[in-house]
Amino acid sequence: MWIGLVLVALGLAGVLDALDVLDAGDLLAWWPLAVVGLGVVTIIAQRHVSLGPVVVAAIGLVLLADTRDWASGGLWWPVVLVLVGGAILAGLLRHHTTDHQDAGETPVVLFGGTKVRNRSEHLTHAEVSAVFGGATLDLRGAHIDREATVDALALFGGVQVLVPEGWRVALGGLPVFGGYDDNTTQHTDPDAPLLRVNATALFGGVDVRNEPK
Repeated sequence: MWIGLVLVALGLAGVLDALDVLDAGDLLAWWPLAVVGLGVVTIIAQRHVSLGPVVVAAIGLVLLADTRDWASGGLWWPVVLVLVGGAILAGLLRHHTTDHQDAGETPVVLFGGTKVRNRSEHLTHAEVSAVFGGATLDLRGAHIDREATVDALALFGGVQVLVPEGWRVALGGLPVFGGYDDNTTQHTDPDAPLLRVNATALFGGVDVRNEPK
């Protein structure tokens, strides 16, 4: 919906500019606000703050600062370092404030690959992020009482989420020059546990699938 509204607004601005009703040149220079809004709208839709939409909003702010010449030097690498460092610290904080056996780890993969198994007896939430690397979150040993969520970020990398065949999966999110795919067996039983996967794919991919143990 947000992307559609932005395209309509840009198109109307172009039409009004062509009709000499207004000068859309300066208005169009604020286009990175659409990227910031995309991240914010995603956070609102997910009803909680996760790393992926925050990264999108931060990229929009950097683009805006560059477009408006608000910074004298390059902002990209400092912002990337802040985001990656924040993701690592958030993962460490979550790891040390929850029971390791119950909640598992919160993997943030940089320039490499890892596979983490989550054996939570009452899974409600998990996170996994891959930046220039690959990460696999194995939930086949976990149990959902009713519903749980996974926040997955693939930034120039790939994330795979393994789930047992008895779960329903609702996959959605934010693909920006990337994509996500649900390769699980579909279940129509309304009483089956539900896993909601919020995927943010920036030049990367998120894959949810069933695999035998």
